[in-house]
Amino acid sequence: MPTIPQWSYSRLKTFEGCPKKAEYAYIQRIKEPGNKAMDRGKDIHKLCEEYVRGRFEEMPTALKDFEEAFDLLKDMHLKGHVLCEGDWAFTTEWTPTGWFDHDTWGRAKVDAFVHVEGDKNARVIDFKTGRYEGNQEGHREQCELYASIVFKRLPELETITTELWYLDHGKLDRYQYDKETVEAKRERLNARAIEMTTAEEFPAKPSQFKCKWCYFGKQNICPSRFD
Repeated sequence: MPTIPQWSYSRLKTFEGCPKKAEYAYIQRIKEPGNKAMDRGKDIHKLCEEYVRGRFEEMPTALKDFEEAFDLLKDMHLKGHVLCEGDWAFTTEWTPTGWFDHDTWGRAKVDAFVHVEGDKNARVIDFKTGRYEGNQEGHREQCELYASIVFKRLPELETITTELWYLDHGKLDRYQYDKETVEAKRERLNARAIEMTTAEEFPAKPSQFKCKWCYFGKQNICPSRFD
């Protein structure tokens, strides 16, 4: 019976929302078409990366609400304190591994990781586009995942600060974690991820709202869609 052996936060949320959708996307690998919001998000993330790396001088309009913060990030990158677009993979023990290594279990993409050698604190920054209201809980859980990974990669750290930069709204949400706090959150994430990566059955969870926007339902791929 096919399974989904690797997880990310987005995969986990898809699976928990509807296992059948996860089966179509990650086992049958039926590709959903992109949309304007997704394409715009990718374009703005690319702008963020290129500006921080110093590949152009003029501040892009889409980043104007965070102009000072981006300029500081750009300066810190020049000094070697910022990693852009990090691909973080880890094993079932949460130890670091390669993105496509044989023991890869989980993956997370990090927009910006800030750490000055010798400091006991590090920052993880996630650039967000699109809606703000209604997404905070899921985004906070993403921050818990980032913190869980960082403490395993850099166990000498004492605290980790995660920041969500909502570029379309000029808002910033910040969470700080210590090792003790993160341990409990990692255990909960771990249990949820095990349930997903060991699942052998993928029942549909039809609902009027979810099925209305689901590509697999609209294309008549899923026979369990809510009518």
